[in-house]
Amino acid sequence: MARTRKKNYYRLTLQWIIVALLAYMLVRPFVDRSYVADFEAYCPFGGLQALSSFLANNSLACSMTTTQIAMGLALLAGIFLFSKLFCSYICPIGTFTEWLSKQGKRLKMNIIISGIADRLLRLLKYALLFITFYFSVSSSELFCKTFDPYYAIFSGFSSDVVISYAVMALLLAIPGSFFVRQFWCKYICPLSAASNIFSFGFVFLGIVALYAVLTAGLGLSIGWIWLLGALCLAGVILETTRLKFGIFPVVKVTRNADTCTSCRLCDKACPMAIKISDIPKVQHIDCHLCGDCVTSCPEPETLQFSNRKINWLPAAATVALVAFGFAFASVTDIPTISEKWGSAEQMETAAVYRQSGIKSVKCFGSSMSFANHMRELPGVLGVEAFVSDNSVKIYYDPAVTSETAIKEFIFTPVSRVIAAPAQNISRVAMAEFAVDKFFDPSDAGLLAIKASQQPGILAFETMFGEPVHTLVYFDSTLVSTDEISRIIEEKKVKWEVDGDPREAITGFKVASVEPKGALNMKDYLGKMYEPVVLTFNGFENYDSTQTADVLLPFSAAADPLLADMPWYLLSHISNNRGVVKFEVIPSDAGFVLGLVYIPEMTGRDEIIRQLNEPELKVHLSDGSSQTFKNPYKF
Repeated sequence: MARTRKKNYYRLTLQWIIVALLAYMLVRPFVDRSYVADFEAYCPFGGLQALSSFLANNSLACSMTTTQIAMGLALLAGIFLFSKLFCSYICPIGTFTEWLSKQGKRLKMNIIISGIADRLLRLLKYALLFITFYFSVSSSELFCKTFDPYYAIFSGFSSDVVISYAVMALLLAIPGSFFVRQFWCKYICPLSAASNIFSFGFVFLGIVALYAVLTAGLGLSIGWIWLLGALCLAGVILETTRLKFGIFPVVKVTRNADTCTSCRLCDKACPMAIKISDIPKVQHIDCHLCGDCVTSCPEPETLQFSNRKINWLPAAATVALVAFGFAFASVTDIPTISEKWGSAEQMETAAVYRQSGIKSVKCFGSSMSFANHMRELPGVLGVEAFVSDNSVKIYYDPAVTSETAIKEFIFTPVSRVIAAPAQNISRVAMAEFAVDKFFDPSDAGLLAIKASQQPGILAFETMFGEPVHTLVYFDSTLVSTDEISRIIEEKKVKWEVDGDPREAITGFKVASVEPKGALNMKDYLGKMYEPVVLTFNGFENYDSTQTADVLLPFSAAADPLLADMPWYLLSHISNNRGVVKFEVIPSDAGFVLGLVYIPEMTGRDEIIRQLNEPELKVHLSDGSSQTFKNPYKF
């Protein structure tokens, strides 16, 4: 009778927890529209790339935070002590491709590559590792996102994914693992290559120490690419010639030959096809301490972890290392960029100002843009940016500048038209609101969404202050200052983008309100709207005795949803060679369209007919033409 194979519930439990978490991240956005899933938030491979970028360039790879780096360090510690636990217990690609390999094996369509072919194929993952780290460190962008099959699928092939790369990777991972036992993990995965390099612990540490001595100790100029190349080359040579590790990892599967019955259930259970039944100690480079062989062994104390029957050890170590990663990340803050241009003497006496809530600081590129902007302020000596909480740390000389000057320099004023005024009002009320927890330009975007949902709010302008001052223009017959304060302080703001509901949380607080009187309609329109005026068709060749005017009510010009359309109408009417000037004129009755034309060449009726054509023929800056639906009626 065939023996029933035992299941490794410790490992299966962790794998299913990861699957459940990924399913949660996929489903939650359908329930909570404000939630944005970050499928690389805890990626240790991304963390290793980010750490390498930080050490080489003093900057993190884009969108990477201390959490990913902490997970990368936990992975490194786990490999030294236990083995490639991430690959075995957490990696969703490893879990899926292992399941595929089992299906191929069940259908007798799965093969095991051995001999020289096996060793040559192992070169591929080191080549991909070198390429991935080279481009990631060079650009401070995660190159692995361009091809990673896991990221491609779960991000829905986001803009970071290169379709051709991802499709190739998916073909290697899915059909490859179905027909060849663990094809992706053994031959393609760059994290597998990095993990194997770490497994050769003394070689890895020796190469890194030698590089540090030559560069930091002796001052030699040796680029980081040589270190990367040396590590990859060492990994290739050691793996392809030995196929086993040495002292590291410390914990290994051991076999007691005296009690072993050679049933070979361990060989059948091993997902990496290692012949465990013939060796006293498993040192094969592919072993990731999954424990399936130990669980499957029917003989007590025959297969153990370093001669101890503690089947829960690898799973417990995985949980402990992940917990260590979270704990380390909670007490450590690594900046996305750290740019210091002050002298050593200046930095010793520099003051530090930290500003949070800079939502535009969201990746390496935007962080560098912020730092380059701050270089323009005299007295600023350096900038550190932290993508994890959208904050910045600014080093400055207090004898040259101050916190207030820095805040004002960071601040970006915003002027936003929300709605067109009603045609029956002649004056627009104004009130100045001092708003706490309102700083970033994206905050102004959220305020604009709130304001657009309240009839009567027409426009607002933000001005630097502590707190920020927001001048609101409104129709006092439709909304009051108290209602505007309530709207500003609402905790949630909801809106739609192409029919997709969105939601955000705001913490704005109105510290004070000061009425500012009112503007007549002409002054309001002139202040808040871009002038639209242009002469063309030889206007300068005619004097006032040769021209005539057309003035038409044009209240639709105040509609912010049609902000560009007056310019399109201008381009359209310029096709009439008799029209020589176009102007949108503010007045107390609203906007007026003013046209100057040559009576000998065209007439009022012809102009109005052309203004009411169903389509506007617009001339673009590149010389081409395009038609747009005409939203206006005159």
